[in-house]
Amino acid sequence: MKGTQADRNERQGLSNWLRFSHEMWNHGTGLLTREDKLRTSEKNGLTYMTLRDFICRWRKELGDYYGPEFWFHNEDLVTDSSIGDTVIFCMVDNDETAEHLPNEVKEKIRKSGKWRRYKLKHQWSYVNPMNRIHGYIILKDVSNVKRGLKTLSISTICSTYFTEKKGIGTDMMNFTKEYAKKMGYYDIVLEVANEYSGVGFDDEPDDESDEEDEEESDEEDEEDEEDEEDEEDEEDEEDEEEEDEEEEDEEYDDVWYPCESAMSILSEGLWKKCMRKNSRGIPSFNLEQEYIEESIKDYMFCEYNSGDASVAWEGTAENIIVDEPSENEYGGFWYRKGKKSQERLMKFYEMHGYKEYPEVHLNWCCFSEIPYPTMRLSLE
Repeated sequence: MKGTQADRNERQGLSNWLRFSHEMWNHGTGLLTREDKLRTSEKNGLTYMTLRDFICRWRKELGDYYGPEFWFHNEDLVTDSSIGDTVIFCMVDNDETAEHLPNEVKEKIRKSGKWRRYKLKHQWSYVNPMNRIHGYIILKDVSNVKRGLKTLSISTICSTYFTEKKGIGTDMMNFTKEYAKKMGYYDIVLEVANEYSGVGFDDEPDDESDEEDEEESDEEDEEDEEDEEDEEDEEDEEDEEEEDEEEEDEEYDDVWYPCESAMSILSEGLWKKCMRKNSRGIPSFNLEQEYIEESIKDYMFCEYNSGDASVAWEGTAENIIVDEPSENEYGGFWYRKGKKSQERLMKFYEMHGYKEYPEVHLNWCCFSEIPYPTMRLSLE
């Protein structure tokens, strides 16, 4: 039965979800629950769960602390009910009686003024429920037509600076390997993010502003002619929008999706967990908050790289190097500077079996043209 494209999307999306849910919550061998119990780490006692599971579990506390962005209707479905190409797993302190604050932080809170006391509690205390997430990992399916094999990417992995728990990064790396094997991936790949490799890729073309000015001028010339038509069409458009909203409400009536403000809270909370301090105590971030927010959107709204659950992703362009690499290509000056800045992180990945593999950047068509060092773990 062929059906419409929407029908094919729905069937493929359901198939993806059934496999995912079976591997995550299977009674005996699930990655997140086993024998009806949440899985916890033997190293640090933290609980493995998806980001939606965390929000559902601590919804009341999130609402009490952050406000209406996390108020839910009783019938809202907050936990995972479908899956796209992106999934976010968290390591959460699920113990309601846990004493989390280190003694030195307690002492600082006791001696601090009102503003400093609030800031310390916001960063460390479980009064802010986002602090229960001690680490998280964002995984993305980057399988594409050009590569031809199922490939999983570690988009982001992070453990918070504000914790005394140990072994979080290792737990998440081991979990990722389990997840990839259960879901049938052949390789796990990653880019080593840094502040140098992207130099030269943020500049916009010089003539772009001129093109925009010309477009604005053309639009102004056409506005007078279109005013009358716009007035006539406005009522029809409003009716159509109301119908679309009604259809959307019917389709997503029982599933909770974060509003813009909730997205901002979630992305800021996860982004700040990437913060590290240098030898002089100055905070630094390897990732932008917008990058985290985009990943959360892809996960929450079950987005596919191809835009269509039933269509394979074409992938990105090949990054072909002719002769010697230029300063902005893989192997060039900015690549080498970025790689040197992340030697310690790359050693961490190497400890878990990953090896630098330039072909991932050059030919696998799963990342952008920015020459971040790429690493691979083969699961064959």
